[in-house]
This record gives sequence, C-alpha cells and structure tokens, in this order.
Amino acid sequence: MEAKLGVITCDKCGKLMKKDQKILIIAEGAVAKANEELDVQGSEVRYTCHLKCWDGVEEKI
Repeated sequence: MEAKLGVITCDKCGKLMKKDQKILIIAEGAVAKANEELDVQGSEVRYTCHLKCWDGVEEKI
C-alpha cells in the first residue's frame, strides 16, 4: 500500500513522522478482489501514528 499523508504528524504524540520510522495506518475502504494480495479500492486514511505510540486505541484529535 502506498499512502500520501496530508498531515505528517502522529495522531497520538503529535510529533513529525520521519523517513524510515515504522508507522501504523488505519484506513477505510472496500475489498475489490480477494486473492493472494488484498486489493482495496477507495481507501481513505483515517488515522496514522508511530508504531511505538500505538496502544490499540484510535483517538480522534
């Protein structure tokens, strides 16, 4: 998946995302095809945070 973020800060800690950092992205979409690779159409990024910040709870900021 390739995603371009309009806001480049972590939704948890508010710090900037930097190249090569591991992140978690939560996206909405519809499965277009079910095969060996998941093909999602109309995906929209809802939430992004540093992987080290993730605690399993999506916070609305």
